[in-house]
Amino acid sequence: MFRPARLAVTAMALLAVASAALPAQNRPNATKVARPERPVWPDEGPRTWAPRPTVSAITANDLRTRLYQFADDSMQGRRIGEKGNVKGTEYIAGEFKRLGLRPAGDSGTYFQTLPFGPTQFDSSASSLQIGGAALAPKRDWIPTAPTAQNGFGGKADLNGVPTVFAGTWGDTAVMLDAEAFKGKVAVFRVAPGAGTSGGVRGPASFVSCADVPNKFGVTAILAADKVAASTPARAVLGSAIATAARDSRARRAGAVAVLVIGLDDMTPATINAAFEGRNGMRPTSAANADAPAGATISRKMAERLFGKPIGEVTVGTVGQPITASWNHTWRPAVYAARNVIAVLPGSDPTLKEEYVLAGAHNDHVGINTTVTDHDSLRATNFVTRRQGNNDPSCIPTTEQQVKINALIAKARAARPARKDSIMNGADDDGSGSMVLLELAEKFAKEKPARSVIFVSHQGEEGGLLGSRWFVDNPTIPLEKVVAAHNMDMVGKGRVDQVKFGGPNSVQMLGARRLSRDFGDIIDSVNANSAEPMVIDKSWDIPANPLNRFCRSDQVNYVRKDIPVVYMSLGYGPDYHMQSDEPQYIDYDHAARLGRFVHEVMTAVANRKEKPAIGGADPTYPGCNR
Repeated sequence: MFRPARLAVTAMALLAVASAALPAQNRPNATKVARPERPVWPDEGPRTWAPRPTVSAITANDLRTRLYQFADDSMQGRRIGEKGNVKGTEYIAGEFKRLGLRPAGDSGTYFQTLPFGPTQFDSSASSLQIGGAALAPKRDWIPTAPTAQNGFGGKADLNGVPTVFAGTWGDTAVMLDAEAFKGKVAVFRVAPGAGTSGGVRGPASFVSCADVPNKFGVTAILAADKVAASTPARAVLGSAIATAARDSRARRAGAVAVLVIGLDDMTPATINAAFEGRNGMRPTSAANADAPAGATISRKMAERLFGKPIGEVTVGTVGQPITASWNHTWRPAVYAARNVIAVLPGSDPTLKEEYVLAGAHNDHVGINTTVTDHDSLRATNFVTRRQGNNDPSCIPTTEQQVKINALIAKARAARPARKDSIMNGADDDGSGSMVLLELAEKFAKEKPARSVIFVSHQGEEGGLLGSRWFVDNPTIPLEKVVAAHNMDMVGKGRVDQVKFGGPNSVQMLGARRLSRDFGDIIDSVNANSAEPMVIDKSWDIPANPLNRFCRSDQVNYVRKDIPVVYMSLGYGPDYHMQSDEPQYIDYDHAARLGRFVHEVMTAVANRKEKPAIGGADPTYPGCNR
């Protein structure tokens, strides 16, 4: 499930283990003879699983065979645009082909390629000169990436353009005269104590877990959010980003570029990242295309510009001319980002033109830069972060630390410490992806009236990218999709980890948002099922706790007026953690959920009438999409 980026310090920092080699593998070194391991955790299964032939029925062992491969360390966390993700999508496409499903991607393939890749500065083609002398990138200067916040353009093409000192960045009390700045390069200093230009904020301090409200279950989350909304936010420690706030005075005065004196105050990580770029979908237009470009320079270079300490320079002072060239441009990722799409044609001469859709996302979040001890991480999360990365990090109380230490001691008695950095994403969303393949194998032996389309979404973790690309660029007539079923995190659901969990529970959101008829079909199927599910609808409320409905791919189907249901077994302590591995999945529960989804899809596929659209419910969030 997609987790919007936020500035935070996680409990990973408390558990970090120094390691010179990344990625750390979860398996013991093959050259060493490891002692037999005993299970440590109540939800723990075997570390490895020998693949075996799958069958047409949706079974726990089929899911094991699939997921132990798909969420293996060799997949390197399946981050979009990386090699491990390509391996994962190759596996899914190979299974679609083996099952005899029709390719429904681009140009007769199973793949629909997204225009995804980095937008960045090319270090070999970026240059800045003062009076004809070249400055060293990173040591003397870095270009500033354009954002909506800073208002800078991304392209500089200057030849011998004079510089003019403009005073302090953000000091709007000082007006810049157009006669002095038009066609020139404005040079700003950072206000004392204002922090870094283009840098990062300092971390928030850790808080005691005693001060963190319980957020286990919808009611607790809503109560905590209500308290938080009435409590003034505490200031974040550290410095503000000097150029994060827009200062448009130079642009209004006609300056063609801006230099900010702040390189000395930036962190090495921020400086080194200047030419690394940021991955995303291909922009439809250049950011701030008509705005002056920006760069950050060191104090030494500023003194070279004006021939004196910068504290002695006054607004309007003309400095040496500069020659500059850089361009913030997009290029495709080295490893293609791909949806994987297949179709089982329907058997009814008329209804086969319509589709019933099943979806799940194939990506996760790659390799974590923090290496942790696997069991210590689980011990901490079991006590203080029951919903994994949905819960804030905190300093355990004395009582909690005793519990954590006891769990770690139990683990150490059973096995040695295990360094871990790979975010395997077994539950999120390896579980949904493998249930998707089980559905495909089940339907491949059947003849539903309507066609069934299977969409393995790419880039959900990057912002629901693949589902958006599919609905905006459909490979089948989108208006012919009568209902969609999205599965995300269907591998947990244990009663001790999920509020209202249990062996036949399912959390369901969205079924009636566009079509009450669709929700009625699901309830009717469940009432007549040999394996009825206990449907938890507590999350499906206008308050949208944890922004739950808006954080997975169903949102983009709602945008296109397609009835869609989101099914999940809920969050657990491994959510967005290195410990989200195949050995902790409840395969019997996931298989049961898969059989239920198959029953619902079969009912929709064979029903004479498609679910009626009643229109969007205005009381529910639109998710800004």
